[in-house]
Amino acid sequence: MAKKLHKQQLRNAVVKLSHTHRPEEILHELSVVYEEYSIAGKTEAEVDFWLKCSRSTANLASGMNKWLYEMAEDEEDEE
Repeated sequence: MAKKLHKQQLRNAVVKLSHTHRPEEILHELSVVYEEYSIAGKTEAEVDFWLKCSRSTANLASGMNKWLYEMAEDEEDEE
């Protein structure tokens, strides 16, 4: 039961955040947090894991930013 409650709380927090921030902004901040985790890692494997998470999240954020501008251009073309 606690696991379901935790998941629901996390979902609620993400939904609330998504109302005030664009997806790529949220992902960018996550990539920064993951980089900080990498810096604080105690083992080489942990450092590597968090660094990979940081880079992949940053790449996704960059792609989402590109898609946002593509969507805006498409909407302008439709008008």
